[in-house]
Amino acid sequence: MASEWKQGLCNCFGDCGICCCGLCCSPCLTYGTANDLGKSGLLYCLLGCIMPCIPALLLRQEARERYNIEGETMEDVGTAFCCTACVQCQTAVEIKERGDSSK
Repeated sequence: MASEWKQGLCNCFGDCGICCCGLCCSPCLTYGTANDLGKSGLLYCLLGCIMPCIPALLLRQEARERYNIEGETMEDVGTAFCCTACVQCQTAVEIKERGDSSK
């Protein structure tokens, strides 16, 4: 059975530490989230400097698959493109609340 995200997309202030990190240093949040998911933080960070919505999309999909969160690829594409910062915060909070965060 598929689960839901622990934090809503627009609930950025649910975890103020992650929200502030995403607001002040988006590449730092991307780097940490990628590392927490076992991906190359540096590669995702560099990709985010060119096109920020791409690593947000890839990391969101990875988290959704890993934690069996319901959703569809087109939904992920739309949210990553339109609400990149919110997607980054939501994904980072999910990892933290599932206990996979290195923070």
